[in-house]
Amino acid sequence: MGCLVSTPQDSVGNRKRPGSIGDVSVYVPGFRIPKPVDFSLSLGDHLPKNLMERLSALRTRVVVMAGQEAPTVSRTRRKSATQHGGSTLADLHQALQDYLPVLLGLVKDGSQLQHNVQFAWMNQEDEAEETAISNAWYEVLSVLHLMAMLSLSQANLLLLPRTSADGYQPKVSEENRRASVDIFLKAAGYLDCAVRHVLPQFPTSLREDLPVDLAEGVLRALCLQALGQGVDIQLGMAIDSAKATLAVKRRLACEMVKCWQQAQDNIMNLPLANGWGAKHRLFIKWKYVEAKAAAYYYHGLILDEGKHRKVSRDGCSCFASCR
Repeated sequence: MGCLVSTPQDSVGNRKRPGSIGDVSVYVPGFRIPKPVDFSLSLGDHLPKNLMERLSALRTRVVVMAGQEAPTVSRTRRKSATQHGGSTLADLHQALQDYLPVLLGLVKDGSQLQHNVQFAWMNQEDEAEETAISNAWYEVLSVLHLMAMLSLSQANLLLLPRTSADGYQPKVSEENRRASVDIFLKAAGYLDCAVRHVLPQFPTSLREDLPVDLAEGVLRALCLQALGQGVDIQLGMAIDSAKATLAVKRRLACEMVKCWQQAQDNIMNLPLANGWGAKHRLFIKWKYVEAKAAAYYYHGLILDEGKHRKVSRDGCSCFASCR
């Protein structure tokens, strides 16, 4: 079992709260930033030198890039974010993708090396600020969480309205909306993997000591949020399409209701007393109410078309939870 150390930051200046977050289309909780680790001290006698150097170089790259980018993402204004943030987020995401396969070597086949290194991450949601655990699965979980948050941030940048070439009201292009759906699914995949395959690797006692933003309920809520927002974008495209029927729009609205209801169920009873957690809970509650309104609206339009018999026969399972 890995040991855990959770300590507050000595310098409050390291924690930068955004004064203005600019335009937001996707709510992204605070990022988790890795702290430097000296692999030579704990793995020097257990790994070939070239492999240890590669592992160290990949993680150092992540630490440096995350330290520069993550604290500024949530407070970046729209103009600078759309011009620079997208490529920087993609670079950090690629660095994590390069690091993860090598990291998994420390946990392969129950390797005892998984307990040799104490991994530390600065936590923007937990009052403890920084949590260090001597378990490589904690590092894997933190990497997947950061990859998911980067994906949500990338989706947010794509969904910020931009001034069109014709000079009319700012809007989101069809291309960006389609791309955002793929990114939402990718984020949901990272979080689902974290819940299904990584969390079960922790002893029960250690799972209970994880930072609040790595709690199972939060991870599930984020996964469902990503799925819900992906369906939300699909509904928006269906509304703009002349070929989409009312039945299709209602089905998408009902899928949204299910996603946001389950997200709310997972997060409402967690001890999220801090600013980020409270905002996240309110965001999910708002999206749930919005989804119910859309489902009722399209259900009402179908009823108005005189399809009472078909509706009573086929039904829409989300309405039991809407009431």
